[in-house]
Amino acid sequence: MMWQVLMVSSLLALLQASPGRAQVPIQDNFNADQFQGTWYIVGAVSDDQSFQDSKDDMKMPVVLVTPLDNGDLAVKFGYPTPDGRCQKLDTTFTKGAVNGQFSNPAMAQTDIRVASTDYEHFAVMYFQTQKADVTSTWLQLYARTPELFPEGAQKMQQLAPQLGLSPSQGALLPKSEECAGALA
Repeated sequence: MMWQVLMVSSLLALLQASPGRAQVPIQDNFNADQFQGTWYIVGAVSDDQSFQDSKDDMKMPVVLVTPLDNGDLAVKFGYPTPDGRCQKLDTTFTKGAVNGQFSNPAMAQTDIRVASTDYEHFAVMYFQTQKADVTSTWLQLYARTPELFPEGAQKMQQLAPQLGLSPSQGALLPKSEECAGALA
């Protein structure tokens, strides 16, 4: 438990670094076959107002990724709801010009990038959304287990302030059983 407190403190301290804009990385030699499987969204940071309004009540979503033959990713999300159920959502991340870059027009996600992953423990995901005239930036920390993975948290800590995201815009998402096994 103590290391989690230290990780959260470190995450927040690093997010306070000088804001600015950076080129968002894409995982070198991205391999969709290694990326497939179950992930947990253990943390997120965004300037999206709807996220800001609901982040304190959110619980940890589950994601199931399946690569498709054309290079797209079939993605199933399980979102825990306040009433104890699991809201499921199926969507497709459409392959972009570079391996590891996608879009999802159905969810107004104009740029999706696997910014960093070791495939076995963590992935830092970047999303840019465009709703009406409002562009939002998101970083989500995926983990293979519902635990914060230190290296993944560090990668997210380094990238977030470069994108102008502040600690007050982030949340570590508490574990939830609502969606465990719901996407298989």
